[in-house]
Amino acid sequence: MTAIRVSPPRIFPAATRAPKPPADAAGSADAHRQCSFTLGDDLSLVLAGLQLEGTLAEAAAGSKYRTQLTASALLLWSRGWLNRLEALHAVEWGNYAAAFPLIRAAADYQAAEVALLRTGAAEWQEWLDEGGIGLAPGEHALEYRLHAFRSGEVLASDPVLGPVYRMATDFSLSHFGASLLIAGGDSDPNRVLATFGDRDFHLGLAEIALGWLLQLNAAQVETVAAYPAAFPQPPESAESHTRAALAAASRNDRCRVEAIQRDEGQRYLVHNWRRIPGGAARKVLL
Repeated sequence: MTAIRVSPPRIFPAATRAPKPPADAAGSADAHRQCSFTLGDDLSLVLAGLQLEGTLAEAAAGSKYRTQLTASALLLWSRGWLNRLEALHAVEWGNYAAAFPLIRAAADYQAAEVALLRTGAAEWQEWLDEGGIGLAPGEHALEYRLHAFRSGEVLASDPVLGPVYRMATDFSLSHFGASLLIAGGDSDPNRVLATFGDRDFHLGLAEIALGWLLQLNAAQVETVAAYPAAFPQPPESAESHTRAALAAASRNDRCRVEAIQRDEGQRYLVHNWRRIPGGAARKVLL
């Protein structure tokens, strides 16, 4: 086994809301205002969850957790955490098209983190033992071997990470129906109404994205609690936060996406689709 020491990690736990876009910024000041006014509770829950995770990551910097297991998991946790923070900011600025790929990536990172933890970071240690970090004399370079690592098994079986990943993936790719929903959601069987660069507030898109962020946060806190050898245990208040986050994500009156089976296979049914709070709620089948 390669004896590579683990240095104290550098932790940057601060998470804040996105600032109001200035008048000439590539964001919508109206979306920022309406999101704060209409979805303030969701925004606060997402931010509180990110801040809780930052606190837990900071506590994991102690010498007790200076192991390859914790270090490897922190790398993936950090990438997912930052993606979710930027997805929150994208929602606040009305950039929903950017939020969904960030959420997709965050779910992927979390699944890989879970896979590492389940196996005691066996593949990470094997990578180190086979020269994953070294020197490349011919190129006069430091070498990090790429080593593709994902966890289809976790994504296939996890009740939260899997569905969020699959739905966010379909929202992120160039599928016609998803593209119309995100960039032309006022279309109907009589007309196609495309938009370009639209960053106006959209209640439905914001609620979908924030709901997924709340679920991913709850899943990450539960992952930390499930692996005390790798992470410090969350405070008692974390349990009540997780309950509140999941309750908000599953509210019947919010816009949400449900996977359903049709004769042609799995489809997505979007509930409570509307642009503004006072609008008539519709369903959209993707």
